[in-house]
Amino acid sequence: MIPDRRPNAARLLAATAWSSAALSCSLVQLPADHAAAEAAFGDGAQVSLTHQVPDRAPPRVRPLGGGELSDTWIGAAAADPIRSADEDSGLGVFDESNADIGPLVFRRSFDSSLPVSFAGSAAGADAAYGYRSFVSWKPPNGDFVGAAQGRYDAQVTAWALSVPTTGVYATAYHEPENDMTGPQFVAMQQHLYSVVKAANPSIRWGPVYMSYWWNPASSHYVGDPDAWWPGNAYADFTAVDTYALQASPLESDPEFRGWYDYMLGTGEQMIIAEYGQYVVPPGQVADPAKLAQRAEVIAQDAAWLAAEGTISMWLYWDALGEKGDWRLNDPDSQDAWQNVAEAGRDG
Repeated sequence: MIPDRRPNAARLLAATAWSSAALSCSLVQLPADHAAAEAAFGDGAQVSLTHQVPDRAPPRVRPLGGGELSDTWIGAAAADPIRSADEDSGLGVFDESNADIGPLVFRRSFDSSLPVSFAGSAAGADAAYGYRSFVSWKPPNGDFVGAAQGRYDAQVTAWALSVPTTGVYATAYHEPENDMTGPQFVAMQQHLYSVVKAANPSIRWGPVYMSYWWNPASSHYVGDPDAWWPGNAYADFTAVDTYALQASPLESDPEFRGWYDYMLGTGEQMIIAEYGQYVVPPGQVADPAKLAQRAEVIAQDAAWLAAEGTISMWLYWDALGEKGDWRLNDPDSQDAWQNVAEAGRDG
């Protein structure tokens, strides 16, 4: 049943009231050299590891969906930081998004630190509401060096054992490019992958990058992409968060294409974990012409991604952010994403 296309009243009220808000979202076995060091020097040894990235897999030779989105899971991230602590700004808001732009299969959620358990995390009630989970967390105190050295292995193992065996997607320290070097990220990713998969092989674990850093022509280019890829042995997927302040097609976006063209060569499952088109800056009113353009670009992106057949999951950022309001509050944009959702893969 197609829901009423009128914008949700709570969403409109929040949009008009909002002036400035920021949403911070930002074992197979241990490597032999690490295990040997622990045996020689004790369990608390600080071990400096080097890695060699395995050869990348050959590119795919055929699209996943044969020109359709039927093999692509569709979902979103949705939250409303304007609401008080007594209101449901998590799954309740996601339900509102689902009514406006669904059917949504996957829900992206964020924990600022490693949860004690899945049940107590931001994703704990997803299944009860009928959604699948894509979760993001950071090591305690953002300590990516300690995470790479095994400092939190016991906590990571406990969390992984608590995750339901339903194919949960997960990552640690999404959008890492601003906070660490490629080798530091790879060391963390490789170690955490090993710990997580040994505890619970059903978890789908991989890196989530930020397209902003992947334009080779920019002054903030990430540099050698190989330095940021952990290798296929340490990733079940590769994902990206990508935004356009003014609606712009993915096919011609140099930031997105920098990530996309490189990752095609890995042969790994590819995901768009956050996607935003046209942001309404704080204190401003949406431009109707830009809203219409956004709807057109979403449809254009859907057609291109369907033809490419390479993206297995596509999630819209139906929320606020540092730059403003990305939510699909207008009927044209809601219809455009609902068309995407209805064409997507079932749960």
